[in-house]
Amino acid sequence: MKRARQARSTVTTLPRSRTGRDGAIDFALKMQDTAAEVAEADHVYRVIEIVGSSADGIEAAIDAGLDRAHRTLRNLRWFEVLRTSGHIEGGRAKHYQVTLKVGFTMEPPVG
Repeated sequence: MKRARQARSTVTTLPRSRTGRDGAIDFALKMQDTAAEVAEADHVYRVIEIVGSSADGIEAAIDAGLDRAHRTLRNLRWFEVLRTSGHIEGGRAKHYQVTLKVGFTMEPPVG
């Protein structure tokens, strides 16, 4: 009796990547991986949306928003870019606005 040949797969399965198309770390995946640590620590997080703006570019707008949030809030942990927009003047981008979702750890109640 002849044995059936097993077909070799030509499709290569790649491991789950932690980077996006531009090589940036995917923080959503990182947050999923740390879920067990968060559960053990019993943290409570608050999520807010802020808009940072700058005439210097998108990164500067992100930094401006995070800097302002840092001066007002404690325990900032992560951010996610929700929307990028800007103002056009003379056919060129003159001002950038970035809407961020920012997460921070809430402190336990006093008393």
